[in-house]
Amino acid sequence: MIGLSEKPRCSAKVKSFPFKYKANRKAWMTSEIFGDWLKSLDKSMRVKKRKIILFIDNFSAHNNLPALKKVSVKFFPANTTSKLQPMDQGIIRRFKVNYRRRLVRKLVDGIDEGSTLPKINVLDSMRMTDYAWRNVTQKTVQTCFKKVGFKNGCKEEKEINEEESERIVKEAEETVDAANLRKMLATRDSQLLLTLEG
Repeated sequence: MIGLSEKPRCSAKVKSFPFKYKANRKAWMTSEIFGDWLKSLDKSMRVKKRKIILFIDNFSAHNNLPALKKVSVKFFPANTTSKLQPMDQGIIRRFKVNYRRRLVRKLVDGIDEGSTLPKINVLDSMRMTDYAWRNVTQKTVQTCFKKVGFKNGCKEEKEINEEESERIVKEAEETVDAANLRKMLATRDSQLLLTLEG
């Protein structure tokens, strides 16, 4: 989150924020803030042993990119962001609905407690923002990516594997006792789960 004050008054007794907070005179994204965020994201991906692609628009703060190892940055073509940006296809709308729901709840609770209209400080806003983002579902994100043409390779692979699995099970049932087959499959599933987790 980017605000106006380097140290908001509400942060005096707070040990940590739900996420990073930066400030400047206009409360606006700058090349420096964006670069620092990218470096932090890259470090996080290195720790998780992941490599990702980050699609961004041609906003001026996105021009000076740092060297990254685990984050590959790709720009949307000029004048296509509104059509290709998954965030514009419903993710931002869902985030705003979640945020407003939390804001209205806070205001109503304040009025119920006798306040005329409770003030919202930076920490309140951060907590509502954190809640709003955490409640944007994975399904919403996937749907919005599909709307702009991204394919979900993992799901397609899973569907193929399920079809293949069903065929193999059907063939096996014809030749093996069904009770023994279920026992073998349960053991195999447990072994696979342990392999994936370990």
